[in-house]
Amino acid sequence: MKHKIAEILPESIAFETGIEPGDFLISINGEKIRDVLDYRFAVQSEELLLEIEKASCGVNATGAEPDFAPPGEEDWGSPPHCGEIWEIEIEKDGDEDLGMVFARPLMDETRRCVNKCIFCFIDQQPPDLRDSLYIKDDDVRLSFLHGNYVTLTNLSDAEIRRIAGYHLSPLKISVHAADTDLRKKMMGCGSRAAENLFKTLQIFGDAGIKMHFQAVICKGVNDGKYLDETISALRRVRGAESLAIVPAGITRHREGLFPLEQFTAFEAKKILETVRAAQKICRAETGTNFVFASDEWYVLSGEELPLYEDYEDFPQLDNGVGMLRIFEREFNFRLREHVSSRTCASGAQCAQKIGIITGQAAEKFMRRLADTFESANPGTKITIHAVKNNFFGENITVSGLLTGTDIIAQLKGNITAHALFLPQNAFRQATETMLDGVTRAELADALGVPVHIGSADGGEFFKSMILNSL
Repeated sequence: MKHKIAEILPESIAFETGIEPGDFLISINGEKIRDVLDYRFAVQSEELLLEIEKASCGVNATGAEPDFAPPGEEDWGSPPHCGEIWEIEIEKDGDEDLGMVFARPLMDETRRCVNKCIFCFIDQQPPDLRDSLYIKDDDVRLSFLHGNYVTLTNLSDAEIRRIAGYHLSPLKISVHAADTDLRKKMMGCGSRAAENLFKTLQIFGDAGIKMHFQAVICKGVNDGKYLDETISALRRVRGAESLAIVPAGITRHREGLFPLEQFTAFEAKKILETVRAAQKICRAETGTNFVFASDEWYVLSGEELPLYEDYEDFPQLDNGVGMLRIFEREFNFRLREHVSSRTCASGAQCAQKIGIITGQAAEKFMRRLADTFESANPGTKITIHAVKNNFFGENITVSGLLTGTDIIAQLKGNITAHALFLPQNAFRQATETMLDGVTRAELADALGVPVHIGSADGGEFFKSMILNSL
């Protein structure tokens, strides 16, 4: 197996040795490289022998001859033929990167999910979205590299041993239920996969791998006594770091799927009682809360969020655990700093109308922050626009699943603000495009007002409001 190199970072080791985009990596120290895991661990050696198949015929990506000689030649001479094999010896520090970017980030195909979870959000999406939104990955390499949650149900015994041998840590693992039969029912996985979960977790724990877990809770399925059992079983796993308890997202596109119901406020309170009782036990045994409820439970129940300190080092932010509290702290810190330094544009007119678009779940939270902003900036008026999610259904209330279609339909002609702010998580990463393909520019044109993408950092969000409201 060989791996195509798409990019060489400037001034890197690979650049200095004459490796170019289009070349192929064949082996390192005589060993074939299966995927990014093999590569990452192979390049930690201080002495490397790379086997590279040249594909450029001596001409670099710009079409010009390189100004170095191929290894073993005193001068350039005749260009090497396509397909020539170079053996390149490298001495470097163990943590020094070679600077090669591969055409396939995993250097292998992404492993797809083989489960049929009763709560799968991808199965609940409307048709005609972009293809990437229907892809179900379940790749432990993505868990290690990017923090994706994986189920471990598609791993062979050999792959489990390889992961343990590499000590991949931390890993993020979806469990949902400790009971084998219930896990099998919820995930639609085979008996072996369901039964092997805790055996695999033991192997990982013995290898020193740290693990963060999540359990997606479905009403009447894995709540109640099953939730107690799941928390109890996972907190005893060697290497267990944290567990997030998250409600299943239920859209209006569930035709033919397992019947699921939204939790009521009372039922959400019961979930929080279970979490708090488990936290008390965990603190007594290990000094840490271990299990955390996502912010959605507090919004749904109407209860106040825990204190900032109760989230410890915020190990489950990706699951929306403590996201509101940390945003609030960052926002208020920047607010106090702004007031104390009195930097409101050096006497410029601060009276402005600002609009903040959010999901229904965060409406009260954002209103509270808006009130503090208005108090510190007399004359500024902030309107919170809580958009109902008709695209996915009224049960979906988080800001990260807002669509431009709903925003335009509900707010067009009703905006009096001088500037609008949308949450960063409502846009595809590093783009200005929302889930339904509507862009920030299209929103601004339809609503007739400048639209800004707010930061996920509360302090940066405050700064952007100051800068764009004067």
